[in-house]
Amino acid sequence: MSEIDRFQIGSAPVSRRSVLRGAVGLGAAAALAACNSAAPNGTQVLATQAPSSAAPPSAPPSGSAVASPSAVATATPAPTPPPSPEAELFVYNWADYIGDHTVKDFSAKYGIKVTYDFFDTTDTMNAKIATGNSGYDITFPTSTYVEGLVARNLVQPLDLSQIPNAANLAPEWANPSYDPGNAHSMPYMWWTTGVAVNTGKVKQALTSWDALWDPQWKGRMAMLDDTREVFAVALIRLGFDINTIDDGQLDQALALLQQQKPLLRTYTTDDIGVLSTGDVWVMHAWGADVHQVLTDPKAPPLTYYLPTEGAVRGSDTMVLLAGAQHPVAAHLFINYMLDAQVSANNTNFMAYMGPNLAARKFIDPALLADPAVNPDVASATNLQEIRDLGADEDKYSSRWTRLRAGA
Repeated sequence: MSEIDRFQIGSAPVSRRSVLRGAVGLGAAAALAACNSAAPNGTQVLATQAPSSAAPPSAPPSGSAVASPSAVATATPAPTPPPSPEAELFVYNWADYIGDHTVKDFSAKYGIKVTYDFFDTTDTMNAKIATGNSGYDITFPTSTYVEGLVARNLVQPLDLSQIPNAANLAPEWANPSYDPGNAHSMPYMWWTTGVAVNTGKVKQALTSWDALWDPQWKGRMAMLDDTREVFAVALIRLGFDINTIDDGQLDQALALLQQQKPLLRTYTTDDIGVLSTGDVWVMHAWGADVHQVLTDPKAPPLTYYLPTEGAVRGSDTMVLLAGAQHPVAAHLFINYMLDAQVSANNTNFMAYMGPNLAARKFIDPALLADPAVNPDVASATNLQEIRDLGADEDKYSSRWTRLRAGA
């Protein structure tokens, strides 16, 4: 593993894929978050300990006995001091999936030596942590995998008292279905999967997934090379839940995808690269990646939409690994990542939207206005999130193999 000061974090954002009851326990957290203050140099200081003073006792009711001056008062217990963080921390994340100076700023602020390593695919990350003794303290799994990691005892519960900045989360992220109460994970970044259109070639105003089955775009369409994402499109078109394990429904989805396959130019994990060439005009794509393409002045004109039938929302999380040797420093890092300014800096660098409501005032207005990054409320309410199906994942992977093999 490499020390953070040996790494040169990328100077330009790269898609992490193309390198292929929050209220429970958070009452005090909300108060702590309000204690954050600005340092003399303008850097935001994170509150990391509870208020030291107790509330004054209430006056006794009229007629009640009052202790005599000679009575011995019972001392108020001192508040439990926050634990001291360890001197080092080991983090495992996607490449270029963090602000360009976030880790160095954290290290400088808290005096913690950070070893920060990269993985290139989810499979790589899962294989590394599967033994339970990877040497890392924190990693960033997609929410789809959180339930499975908990079931396999590969992550440990979070101590929410050490993460007061969880109070910054938007309400819809305080109690996610994959991890109620954020007991084992904290949301990091999220995205949508929809349709990108080259408006220089396609003049119609497209609104549906049907466009990806339209013969007039034969050879100019592409789908993501992602089993669950692709099946989600077919299932949504058919009116089914994207996490169904019904064999009949999955067979119908497979048949629909088999009809589509001859119309496609490719399946790809590199939607940025494919869209940048202009060879594909209608594409199944991750919204944040479309935004990144458009930052290139040489890119073809693109628009992005979430189909009216519904679409996919995905998210990544921060988890504390079961074998973490530096749990206090890890909690401090997670809390730091949920600071409003830090979260906004990460979003502004990567063009992925964070779940941090308090960060919005610091986010580039151009990102907030881009539906590829920040869809409107009406669209966002029509999104489904892919779930971990355990052994039933094979129902998808076996059909995916048949689809790709042409059987």
